[in-house]
Amino acid sequence: MQNKREKIFGWLLLIVGSVLYFFANLQKVVVPGAIFNELQSKFGLSAAYITWLGAGFMYVYSFSQLIVGILVDRYSGVRVMLFGGTAFFAGSLLSACDTSFALLFIARVLTGLGASAIYLSMVKMVIRISGSIFPIILGLMTLVGYFGSVIGGMPFVQSVEKFGYPVTMMAIGVMTMICYFLFCINAGIAGIPEVKREVKIDFRRFFQVYSRRQNIYILLDVGIGFGSFYAVQTIIGKKFLEDFSGMSSAGAGVVLSVAMIIAACNGFLTAWISKLCGNRRCGILRFCGFGSFAGVLILFCTVLFNIKLWYIAAGGWILMAFAGNCSAISVALFRESNRDEDLGTATSGSNFFAYLVIAVLGGVSGTLMEMVPPTVV
Repeated sequence: MQNKREKIFGWLLLIVGSVLYFFANLQKVVVPGAIFNELQSKFGLSAAYITWLGAGFMYVYSFSQLIVGILVDRYSGVRVMLFGGTAFFAGSLLSACDTSFALLFIARVLTGLGASAIYLSMVKMVIRISGSIFPIILGLMTLVGYFGSVIGGMPFVQSVEKFGYPVTMMAIGVMTMICYFLFCINAGIAGIPEVKREVKIDFRRFFQVYSRRQNIYILLDVGIGFGSFYAVQTIIGKKFLEDFSGMSSAGAGVVLSVAMIIAACNGFLTAWISKLCGNRRCGILRFCGFGSFAGVLILFCTVLFNIKLWYIAAGGWILMAFAGNCSAISVALFRESNRDEDLGTATSGSNFFAYLVIAVLGGVSGTLMEMVPPTVV
């Protein structure tokens, strides 16, 4: 930053960007997760088709990470956010469509494409202005963003029940558009970083970055742990609680919101705990891996032994929420073991794997649901 005025607007840019990340997380969980049965009844389609609304979003989000990571290393987070944000607010507005399943699917793909640019852009922006408090600021940003998923639980369900899906989604799209325009204004005042022309757009950089063993360990831990939790949270969890465990729509929405509150707070708390422990981080990652596995095992056993007690399923879900989000820790580890110009590439590889896990699990779960009637309550 060249002067105090530009630094102030740089922090404002980060705040507005965090709000955009809030809306990105909101979009991840609302379709189909929070309104699975409503969409299934509206379009008269099988469960497998509805899960593809979520899986399609996640596939686009996942594969886009590979190019976004390289782009933020070369062009900066601000530039990538400016371009990605356009697709994001356009897809958000179009997601209010409830007249055609095909059009809604296109809207979700467009939204996923735009949302994929936001997190990595924010990471680069945090690095630019935060200095030594990087993990704490990133944890706070994650906390703000994850509360979008909290709103995507019970509050979103209640809004849909009162105003309908199109009105609720249109309101979210309009607020996203306003936030994006505020970001553009602040970006013009704060200044856009110069292009790092020495960073080439070359996918072979992924092989260089992931030739380091620690990077692979982080990728697997975060990808499988977070991916398992988020697949349940965003695609099949609410339907599972309603159809299998016998919960009401409102009750299942409460579980969605509580799980995301825990995940949101955990993203910040893990960074704070790590700092108190002398920046030790590997133990936290191990807990995340084992905790996620235990939560999945609990959900699996409820089905295997036909245990239709909602509080057991919710307990496994909550355990996954405690363990599933350690993004501030993983990015801090990536930053320690990689050059700054490789950080976007390393983080994007981890994100790609995590959201690929989510997309695959979502698609598979939809197919499995077709085998066990009833698929609609």
